[in-house]
Amino acid sequence: MQIINADFAPMDITKLKIFVAVYRAKSFAVVAKQRNVAASSISRTIAGLEEELGLRLFQRTTRTLNPTQAAERYYLRMEPLLEEFDLAQQEALGETLQPSGLLRVSASSSFGQLVLAPLLGKFQQAYPKIQLELDLSDSRVDLIAQQFDLVLRHGALNDSSLVARKLLDVDYLLVASSAYLKRSAKIQQPFDVTDHNLVGFTYRELNKQWLFSQGKTSQKIAITPSLSLSSAAAIKECVNHDMGLALLADWTVREDLKSGKLVQVLSDWQVTGANSDSAIWLLYPSRTFMPNKVAVFSQFLLDNLQSV
Repeated sequence: MQIINADFAPMDITKLKIFVAVYRAKSFAVVAKQRNVAASSISRTIAGLEEELGLRLFQRTTRTLNPTQAAERYYLRMEPLLEEFDLAQQEALGETLQPSGLLRVSASSSFGQLVLAPLLGKFQQAYPKIQLELDLSDSRVDLIAQQFDLVLRHGALNDSSLVARKLLDVDYLLVASSAYLKRSAKIQQPFDVTDHNLVGFTYRELNKQWLFSQGKTSQKIAITPSLSLSSAAAIKECVNHDMGLALLADWTVREDLKSGKLVQVLSDWQVTGANSDSAIWLLYPSRTFMPNKVAVFSQFLLDNLQSV
């Protein structure tokens, strides 16, 4: 397919899509792998586009690929046009009524296992033509470079280039097992936690300082966990085995609190990490057009997780 302008030569849609992909990934090799072609092929395509436009789009070195200012301007104009083109094709094919295709989603391992997995059967029944690929990782993935359609991210957001929508507000609870509390010093005020074994996350926002709030009173308590893990589920298991106190999201420990396996500590205080933003966010790569498969999955999560 070509875009034809009276003042310019016909422009190949595929070539433009490759430019957008390279701009996002900042790598010929990544895009080549995604398209199952040689990196040299992607490089030649970009070089051909640069020749047609009469300008340089990327500064190349042996290790880096950096977009020029011209590339940034071109990307901001071209991306919405290509997305509108894709939308027109989808509507023509009836995809608006029947979302389909591969949907790549990333979420944390614990949230995926404990919250998302039980809902997937219901989603598949509603949208049988969508092939859902759920990547569970406790590392922060690169949505653009790794070609995810949607990422669920916890806490503060640092990448302003992505589109964010709040999925869920999360309360963090300080918890321990009854057996641990019976054999340990009493906890009557926030500073008392420093006398205890703490099981924490490896993330800086949650393993350096806890913020305790009660009405207009707040206290920042520096902490040093004796054990740090990247997985909320693993932290909960450690706490269930009487290894100490932990600050965990309400969705992680709700059933354990109901059953009595865990006990909430300092329940009259609100507790967060160093950054008080404890929400879970949906992140998208585009500010303009959202594929139907992404839209229906996002709405499905919003509809089904409000009571989590």
